Amino acid sequence: MLEGKVALVTGAGRGLGREHALALAAAGARVVVNDFGGSNTGEGSDAGPAAQVAAEIAAAGGEAVPNTGSVGDWDEAAAMVAQAIDTFGGIDIIVNNAGINRVAALGQVAEQDWDLSNNVIAKGTFATINAAAAHWVAIGPRAGRAVINTASPAALHPAPAISVYSAAKAAVVALSQAAALELAPLGVRVNVIAPMARTRMLEGAPPEIMDLMAPRAGFDPNLPEHVAQLVVYLAGPLCRFTGRVFGGWGDQVFLFKEWDAAFQAGNNGVKWTSETLAAALAGFPARDSRQTLFPGGKMLADMPPAELLDALDQMARSEPVS
Repeated sequence: MLEGKVALVTGAGRGLGREHALALAAAGARVVVNDFGGSNTGEGSDAGPAAQVAAEIAAAGGEAVPNTGSVGDWDEAAAMVAQAIDTFGGIDIIVNNAGINRVAALGQVAEQDWDLSNNVIAKGTFATINAAAAHWVAIGPRAGRAVINTASPAALHPAPAISVYSAAKAAVVALSQAAALELAPLGVRVNVIAPMARTRMLEGAPPEIMDLMAPRAGFDPNLPEHVAQLVVYLAGPLCRFTGRVFGGWGDQVFLFKEWDAAFQAGNNGVKWTSETLAAALAGFPARDSRQTLFPGGKMLADMPPAELLDALDQMARSEPVS
């Protein structure tokens, strides 16, 4: 399916990224296996995660080289793309998988948590695409190029205590849709996956989430290997999508529908006031119902939750406005 293609997978030393790299290689792609830190040399347990995965690919008959750069560093991200071009003669597929999660309630988030999360997730995703785009522009349009970026269900349906993670992943969605429009003339399809799988990113999750993502007898939908097959499809010639967001969990695949400007009010060419806006917006819904993706599948939920709006209304009625 991917014979002759060259892929870069970031954060590929463990978890989802490792499965993506192995699956792409099994489909015929030559892979630059990136994972920050560790060593590109050594054998067995002495090798860094990237080198270990590259060795697994080689042992299975594929071609791969390790890379230990940080996607959050602009020059190191560009160097990953350059390594693919120098080693294998080009770059066709980028899978931006590297991520990090910092769990903290608002008011307790440290600046370094914001900076680190956005460097790895948002900046890292942008940096690899930007470097590859320069190469693609230089050599001209060519069919069969693909970028698969990793967001999260939390990017579309944010949750408390992971506001930084949700914001960074939402930036990935917006970036991907913009890149899909801009890079299409070069033959590049840009899509997003919002995966659910059992990885280190679950650290700090509530116990009920951990229970849902625990190992299961028989078919285990929480294994990251299932999501890798979606990545291979999105990277391959059978894919007909660009600019879309796909959820992946076990044997289930979901297509997200982006936000739309569903309601409109006008004021007949007159400047709005708070009073006229209140009157015009009186008929607008204060919440909407949406299909949310959650460990265990899809569920219908209100956003914002009805009880949250009710609590705010109760507070407004019981306390004077300051």
